[in-house]
Amino acid sequence: IGLHPDDPPLKKLGNVSRILISKANIQKAIDLVPSPNLGVTMCQANYLAMGEDVYDCIEHFGRQNKIFFVHFRDIAGNGECFHETFHDNGPTDMVKALKCYQNVGFDGPIRVDHVPTMAGEANGRPGYETMGRLYAVGYLRGIAEAIGYPLR
Repeated sequence: IGLHPDDPPLKKLGNVSRILISKANIQKAIDLVPSPNLGVTMCQANYLAMGEDVYDCIEHFGRQNKIFFVHFRDIAGNGECFHETFHDNGPTDMVKALKCYQNVGFDGPIRVDHVPTMAGEANGRPGYETMGRLYAVGYLRGIAEAIGYPLR
């Protein structure tokens, strides 16, 4: 099980209280019942929206071998007001982030997630249109190749 942070990481969404809204809370959830089968989906933009240091979170959970899946994405803003950015146009240094995964020995799945729609493309599936995703996949693969990090 790869716990995904609450998205967006707000204490309440409508009348529903939420708990997976900080690095500390996610660590508590992992520690409730220790298991090699319980970890996190490292949705980078959610950790950024929480106000957490993305690189520290990667290293924190990665050193415990608790990153099971990566959502490689970025946003501008915070949990209460944000928008998706292209991977090369947000506040996160994506090269540094990928190097963090490499340094902790992460060898699981990494997927690009929530990309803006490219100009001229239909927007029937916001965040998941083809051209924006292709751009993001190429960007991820380019970084990985440049730093010598083989992706599965």
